[in-house]
Amino acid sequence: MSRFGSWRERRRERLANRSKLRRRLTRTGIGFGLLVVILLGGGAGYYFYRTGQVKTIAAPHIVAAKGPTENILLIGSTSRCAAKSIALYRQECASGVNGINSDVVLVAHLNGTTGKISLLSIPRDAFVPGARSGSALCGSTSSLTPNLCPDKIDAALVEGPDQLIAAVEQDFGIPINHFVDLNFATFTNVVNALGGIKMYFPNRLFDASSFLKVTHTGCQLLNGTQALALVRSRHLYYFTKGETPNYAAIQAVTNAGTYYTSSSGGHYDGTGDLGRIVRVHLFLKALAQQVAARGLGNPITDNRLIGAVAPNLTVDSGLSPIDMVHLALDFRHANFGSAPELTLPTITYAQPYTYEGANYGDVIFPTQPQDQQVIDQFLGTTPAAVAPSSVTVSVVDGTNSASQTTAVSTALGHLGYHMVPTTASNYVGPVSETTVLYRQGHLAQAQSVMRALRGMAVFGQGAPAAGADVSVVTGSDLAVAAPTPPASPSTSSPSSTTAPATTTTNPISSTPVSGNPNYGYNAPTTSIPPWDPRSCPGS
Repeated sequence: MSRFGSWRERRRERLANRSKLRRRLTRTGIGFGLLVVILLGGGAGYYFYRTGQVKTIAAPHIVAAKGPTENILLIGSTSRCAAKSIALYRQECASGVNGINSDVVLVAHLNGTTGKISLLSIPRDAFVPGARSGSALCGSTSSLTPNLCPDKIDAALVEGPDQLIAAVEQDFGIPINHFVDLNFATFTNVVNALGGIKMYFPNRLFDASSFLKVTHTGCQLLNGTQALALVRSRHLYYFTKGETPNYAAIQAVTNAGTYYTSSSGGHYDGTGDLGRIVRVHLFLKALAQQVAARGLGNPITDNRLIGAVAPNLTVDSGLSPIDMVHLALDFRHANFGSAPELTLPTITYAQPYTYEGANYGDVIFPTQPQDQQVIDQFLGTTPAAVAPSSVTVSVVDGTNSASQTTAVSTALGHLGYHMVPTTASNYVGPVSETTVLYRQGHLAQAQSVMRALRGMAVFGQGAPAAGADVSVVTGSDLAVAAPTPPASPSTSSPSSTTAPATTTTNPISSTPVSGNPNYGYNAPTTSIPPWDPRSCPGS
């Protein structure tokens, strides 16, 4: 064989292998943000040209991954000005309406040992102490949290992805190793580059806020704009067979900030952001299945897809092109369709929420011990063994109730924590969540204390009172676990072997501990509401 012929054969083999690799990578369908990263990682020389179009920014709160696992924060930005290619948002941007928030706060946990992933959604309306970094943006005057500004977690993105990373890390104890920020334009462009996504609609749907309007049932092809309206839907109405939708009436009450009710047709979903999270997960499953079925590997389609993504994508400066390639290779066999999709349990407050005199509208609160259990399951971690006697704890009066403060302090002392007396108080209003404040480097101690609490509670990094490792700022829905009772004396005969002692744990209530009728526990469910869309049969 001639030298030229040998070179030609090697080149043909390289191209064939590259095509196979690209098909394997695109079949993974790990999720919208990860799919984007993996697609970018699946090319060769051309890929380096495209990755040059990806915007990178520094994120000081990014932490280095420990071991073979990584957590990637996937952000769905609502920035109108970043999506000026869409007429509606171009008009809103021109009129001064931008509204930079994070519609989607989704953490992907990648286990490099097993090659598997899991996803955790944090509801955008979760009220947390560290949403903002403080300064003039913050109305809080607490000396315990001088650099924290409480708000809904979606508000963190106003200060950039790094502040959202800080909020996730400090308020939920989830380390973030990388982030991927996608805006409206990225989403619509990817769906359009794929030729649309098919979904099955059991019912007709309408959302005047997100501009979703599905006028007939069955399997339908959604373009980018329609898909965006679906995953942004938080005020969804559905219509059963024979009902006549009154779109104008629903539009009118939506504009007025109320909800439409009528026996003549139209049912309000009422699940808000939690229902939207379910629909996001359903859409991602449909996306993954259709990407896997198509296999891509077509240079024209791939070029169109990567070209649609790269100019509208922002990642942390530590996520290098070679890192994307490694992610693509390490998780090429991952299957998004079977990946665990978790959502943090929350408690809803059925009234507009007032904090230090400011109205924050509809909010939801993290709840314990359910949240910590879900986070442990998501990360695949075992709680760190921290001796309570090694942790100093002060209890700060957050409810203007000296009796509650004393009771909480006494109960934690009975659990073995070293209690430090304080007269500090931090009253923010008649309804508040308990905040477990910890100084930097004391997260494990705070997690130990948190596991003893029940009710609306969340972490916060700050300056605990009286120099303690941790401060428990009491909230209006709070209980402390009872000490574990000692094992019963053995009744075995002296010659028999005594069985290991069993540990009795406090039962986990699915309702708020205070019994307040305005609080409602939201237990994440794997069941799909019968009116929500799903993958088309046979897709």
